[in-house]
Amino acid sequence: MMIPARSTLTLSFDLAMTLTNLSRLFSPPVFAAMALCGQAHAQDAPPAAPPATSATPAPVSAVPAALPQVEIGASRVDERRASGTFRQTVGAAELVRYGDGSVLDVLRRQPGIVVNGVPGRKGGEVSMRGLGSGYVRILLDGEPAPPNFMLENLAPDLVERIEILAVPTVEMGTQAIAGTINIILKRSNGKQQRQLRAGIYHDNDRTKPQLSSTWSGQDDTLNWLVTAATRQLSGDETYLTRTEGADEEGAILREMTQFNEDRGWNWSLAPRISKKLGGDDSLALQSYLSGIKYDSAGFGRTDFLRGAQTPFANENYTSAGSSLTIRNNLTWIKTLDASSKLEAKTGATYARSEASSGIDFVDREQRLRNRQDTARDEHNRSVTASAKLRTAYTDKHALVSGIELQRDRNQSQRSDVIDGRSRLDQAGNSFRVDSRRYALYAQDEWDVTARVALYFGLRWERVELHSANNLGERVDFARGMFSPVLQSVWRLPGSKADQVRLGLARTWRVPASERLIAGRSVSVLNMVTRPDTSGNPGLRPERALGLDLAYEHYLSQDGMLSVGLFTRRIDDVTLTRTVRDGGRWVARPFNSGRALARGITLETKFKLPQLLAGAPALEMRAALARTWSTIDAVPGPDNRIGNQAPLSVNVGADYNFSSAPVSAGATVGFVKNGTVRRSGYETASDSNKRVLEGYVLWKFTPKVHLRLSASNLLHEDDRKGSSYAGEGLWQTKTVTAPTYTVLRAIAELKF
Repeated sequence: MMIPARSTLTLSFDLAMTLTNLSRLFSPPVFAAMALCGQAHAQDAPPAAPPATSATPAPVSAVPAALPQVEIGASRVDERRASGTFRQTVGAAELVRYGDGSVLDVLRRQPGIVVNGVPGRKGGEVSMRGLGSGYVRILLDGEPAPPNFMLENLAPDLVERIEILAVPTVEMGTQAIAGTINIILKRSNGKQQRQLRAGIYHDNDRTKPQLSSTWSGQDDTLNWLVTAATRQLSGDETYLTRTEGADEEGAILREMTQFNEDRGWNWSLAPRISKKLGGDDSLALQSYLSGIKYDSAGFGRTDFLRGAQTPFANENYTSAGSSLTIRNNLTWIKTLDASSKLEAKTGATYARSEASSGIDFVDREQRLRNRQDTARDEHNRSVTASAKLRTAYTDKHALVSGIELQRDRNQSQRSDVIDGRSRLDQAGNSFRVDSRRYALYAQDEWDVTARVALYFGLRWERVELHSANNLGERVDFARGMFSPVLQSVWRLPGSKADQVRLGLARTWRVPASERLIAGRSVSVLNMVTRPDTSGNPGLRPERALGLDLAYEHYLSQDGMLSVGLFTRRIDDVTLTRTVRDGGRWVARPFNSGRALARGITLETKFKLPQLLAGAPALEMRAALARTWSTIDAVPGPDNRIGNQAPLSVNVGADYNFSSAPVSAGATVGFVKNGTVRRSGYETASDSNKRVLEGYVLWKFTPKVHLRLSASNLLHEDDRKGSSYAGEGLWQTKTVTAPTYTVLRAIAELKF
């Protein structure tokens, strides 16, 4: 299958540009008036329900009893089919199927998502549409994720569902060039829940416990639910770094062996309480608390195989750290009349993280040469407020308008001392960042006919940032964006199984505050492959025009086939370049012109007997994504955006045994990476990833289950590389690290 011809892409972008030009007709005050007009019209609108495709709270309907029955009986495939937007949902069954310890591992198996990493190791960058985590918007209950939030530390048992939006909605926000991942924390289902999951997981000769529980209750007007999870973190990691090159002093070849031993715990708590106030009115408090505490120790040893020896070559170190996040959101839902509903929300977040390390630089005889001590302490406080009005004109036409406000303050202290002398005198060791965000939006959801549904939204958003350090240096940043979004579904005539989706969106990406602040992190041994890092106060936001087109064919028994095309044109794309500054190598972000990303996605889900009569009742699922990208400012070949994976494939199967209360499944995945050119002088590379995993679930009784799983069964080595060639020198660095199979056994008890 080929991607669309250039003329087709040009025509599509011209259409998107037309929408953008229309945005000039609307100033923020005019847009606010548009958002408020829905309330005025609502007074004369007949009572009606919103389209069933919406993910927002439904208004009061003339037949309220019918809606819950439809939602309870609908499958995830039915929801996707009926939705007027590019939305797919990961439900509770998929979240717990493999007994994963984190949401990050769940996302590895989802169509259209690539995690740049493998199970068994820390971290991993999430990408959609071939674009990395900086382009993916992560939300928690519809709001930007709090500071310190990491998908690898969130247990799936705390999550109700995950919504994945390839094309944004203005309600969720348009700072989502690649897409949006919205994580909905667990909520009461109206039934009493008493559940405990206790288990162990084993990797690299270490066995660790994990535990989660859910406890809920209700009376006539009050619902409450508490979910909690904790997991021990420990592991031994080995790295081999090979550095080779040549400069004015001759050839160099070094090999550094590093060993790191981590120990720690993470935990999460998500209580929720809701109160019915009469009718459909309600008040709900959703809290989220999480923390992590760790310490580590290790060493590094360097062998100089060619070239002169360098200082700081051998080290023994210890480090420790912790983080705490507390978020509370209060939501009030008020029915205004038979067709309008108001949702008001206010929230506050507090986050703190601290870390420290001590490094002894020694010679080959373990004699102390130098001592480095570092420390970092960050405090973040945030308050938010929002209001959303939903008005249903008919049962197939609804308008949603809203306003959002957010204010953050981040204070950071850091120190870096070698042999009693500070290394931050010229860069600053104390920072304060104040930021504000304002947004207005309106979206129209309309089933024009039985076969045509339209979604049109407009969002205006402004971000302001002011920072200062202890040296008196200031950075002021303020940018706004007006974003139109159009999505449509056309259900083909003469067919109940086929439909075509179209999405056009104007999106953007605001630089993270640390990329704007000029304060420098100083490398102990400054080389072109180990540079200092610094921000750039002159950075501009990246802006993108996106086009998505998909054909969907739905089968019986929740089967489906989807073929999609997408493209993103990004202006002012941000690249990190390593340059000479004051005699040192410094990596700094720069705006670098235009980039283009495009690709093809395939996805299918079916039961094997639908294709082969008499075949075992395997539930099959498969997904493939082939992506391309080019950056105009970087010479080819391989001038791709970030760590874009050109190819990813995921194939899985599940089977329920009829002779025993047992189910099992397996997934095999492949991600092709390769070399990426970052500039005319720099390249980076990442090894391909092959992942094999499986699970078995025994249901001894309806309330006692045992789940066994294994991931990363192939446990291939992870290899990353970087190189620089220019200005009279060349240097390459390759880091090789082994990975490990992860085995899990989890007992699930319901009371």
